[in-house]
Amino acid sequence: MQPIDHHFNALLQEAWGNLRPLLANPEIREIMVNGPNVIWVEQQGLMHPVPLEFSTQAAWNLIQILVCLRDQGTDAQDHGVLLDVALPQLRISVVRQPIAVRGHALCIRKHAQTSRPLTDYLTAGPRDVLAGVVASAPAVMAQAVQPANEVAPSALEILVPWVEGRRNILVSGATSSGKTSFLNALLALLPADERVITIEDTCELHLDQANCVVFEANESLAISMRDLVRQSLRFRPDRIVVGEVRGKEAFDLLQAMNTGHAGCMGTLHANSAEDALLRLEQMVLLQGSQWPHAAIKQQIAACIDGVVHLHRLRGKRQIAQMIEIRGYHNGNYDIEQKMSA
Repeated sequence: MQPIDHHFNALLQEAWGNLRPLLANPEIREIMVNGPNVIWVEQQGLMHPVPLEFSTQAAWNLIQILVCLRDQGTDAQDHGVLLDVALPQLRISVVRQPIAVRGHALCIRKHAQTSRPLTDYLTAGPRDVLAGVVASAPAVMAQAVQPANEVAPSALEILVPWVEGRRNILVSGATSSGKTSFLNALLALLPADERVITIEDTCELHLDQANCVVFEANESLAISMRDLVRQSLRFRPDRIVVGEVRGKEAFDLLQAMNTGHAGCMGTLHANSAEDALLRLEQMVLLQGSQWPHAAIKQQIAACIDGVVHLHRLRGKRQIAQMIEIRGYHNGNYDIEQKMSA
């Protein structure tokens, strides 16, 4: 992520126009421009429209500034029909007309300014999940649900030993399910004397480690996530943390885990904890490995110790499932369900 030139920054601040109050509101996490004067926001986990004017011309002006910011210092020249830009504290995705049929569309995501402690995350999440189950279930089913005040301690009793025991952990979930925030909460448990290497497409992780190196992929410089995972092995890491595993770097991350680099963490998109393992298989296959599928599954089972799956329920980002991978037998992962909502 390049620093913003003073001139460009002044132009950008003007181009935000009527979106400025939304950007300044700490309760708003995402701003979505669906077309001219059609603005939605995610506020405290829930989406709702806001009555603001943001015309086609205003969107066009903003897009032109974003194209310039993305291309500064490079020879890239296009019109920003599809555009992704990382700015300090913001990640912006653009689809321009005519691809966006109803008008230029933007999705502006604000990075979390502070990290929530793991205790807060767990207390708010699983209790609310169970409350929702009880509210929607018949009375006889509700009686079988574990009391809410027992959930958070049991989750902590699993997660803290996983982190302290240098287990390799994946955090899975859909878009905007809270994966990065939860990973930040796990990172807060790391011993202060460990050396941590973080690798991301867009820097969103917050570490208090004194001995920490932060890597960010850069498409314009042809530096991929896979390049950085490989390079991190030469930086004497105690732990490698990948902000989002989404491609060929999955193979190299597994190789790192399988060659003495314990305590690695990463996030990925998936529909369940079990599906996260299948997604990891697919990403390893992307790099063209000639390994038999069974061998890939065996290595995943040997490397990944646990998966925490998150979802968003009624605007709250919560733990939905936790599994421990105990091995691989007869073509299947040996999985123990540690927690399921």
